[in-house]
Amino acid sequence: MSFSLINILESTSVLAIFYLFYSLSLKKETFFRLNRWYLICSLLFGAVVPYVNLNLGFPEPFFINTNFYEKVAGFKQGYNELNAVIIYAYSGKLTWIAIQEYVLAIYYLGILISSVFFVFGLGRILLLILRNSSIKLGKYRIIETSETIVPFSLFKWIIINPEKHSSEDMEQIIAHEKMHAFQLHSLDLIFVEVLVILFWFNPFIYWYRKSIREVHEYLADQAVVENGYDHIDYQKLLLSQAAGGRFLGLTNRFSYSLSKNRLKMLTMIKSKNISKTKFFLAIPFAIAFIFFFVNSSDLVKASIARNFNSNSIELNDTIAENQTDDTIEGEVYFTVDEMPKFNGKDQDEFRFFIQKNLRYPIEAQKNDKEGRIFVSFVVDKEGYVKNVKVERGVYPSLDQEAIRVVKLSPKWEPGIKDGKSVNVKYTFPIIFKLK
Repeated sequence: MSFSLINILESTSVLAIFYLFYSLSLKKETFFRLNRWYLICSLLFGAVVPYVNLNLGFPEPFFINTNFYEKVAGFKQGYNELNAVIIYAYSGKLTWIAIQEYVLAIYYLGILISSVFFVFGLGRILLLILRNSSIKLGKYRIIETSETIVPFSLFKWIIINPEKHSSEDMEQIIAHEKMHAFQLHSLDLIFVEVLVILFWFNPFIYWYRKSIREVHEYLADQAVVENGYDHIDYQKLLLSQAAGGRFLGLTNRFSYSLSKNRLKMLTMIKSKNISKTKFFLAIPFAIAFIFFFVNSSDLVKASIARNFNSNSIELNDTIAENQTDDTIEGEVYFTVDEMPKFNGKDQDEFRFFIQKNLRYPIEAQKNDKEGRIFVSFVVDKEGYVKNVKVERGVYPSLDQEAIRVVKLSPKWEPGIKDGKSVNVKYTFPIIFKLK
């Protein structure tokens, strides 16, 4: 799993599309249980899938521009795609690295603040439960308090001020809150609050939280009426509770989001079963997102392989996997009858390979280090890259990056002299430049 700006944008886009679909197609339907599961599942999907990078073995689609996929997925993995064997970074006080650090600091600060609010709210509820007397009602606990609060529930605890309600109203309110507890709505709320902490920057997280709470209230209202309580009396109770007292977060509460929408849902004609087919319309979106975000590394490999593998040279056939040591047998030449070929072409093709894989070390950027490094290597008789050295270096992390990227080289076609394969040495510059 990775975390970057592109992941944040992807997650925001996924949640936006799924929530927009819910708002336009599902929100007014009376399939409250299905709506609940749609919201929870799509929220989990949108919050997690863009941060996952797996290889699922999907075939590369003929209708997809794989260059576009390569750029998007390559950006996610930190590749630098340049037009020369030069890599640039911005120097000065406001560098891209500095911006990333500031953004990351703000992100962690947001997590800290959100966590404090979460713990504070949960602590207030626990204090209410511990400070006040309780009455056991089956597997539930009725917590009676003198504070002016809106009745609410958290798991098996139902908190209410009995002085503010008649005995008849108390019975209906408790029945409502028992439905929240029975249907485990508190688990949904805790789950959502954790995502709010982790993704506090995403506005759709808050809209999801609001909609999930609304669906909880619809489910509890529906269950109360279906269990035999008078429909009209219950509607009057909802109206009377509209201007209730103080509310504590992280809970299901009786008068949430009043009551205009709740009254409307109580009186609406039930949606036809054919409307359930709307839920299946979200499946193509999910498949597309999985293919695009989760399988992107497959597409990168396929695209790179197509660009660098036309002569059966595989990217995984590298020096690291095929060479046990740097021993060179025989004489090393600088020029031969037929120079080694990279991917069936001349050495300029190797420069393109370098530029696609080169990265400017963050540590060097922070220390304003730049310069021209001369790297040498030998293409041996079998075509493997060996004896990679920095002939003239600039800075340790830059030198190491130059060596790393050259050692990524796939197998070459060896040079030919007098009809035999021979060892050929190359030297070329890699330039790290701050702008």
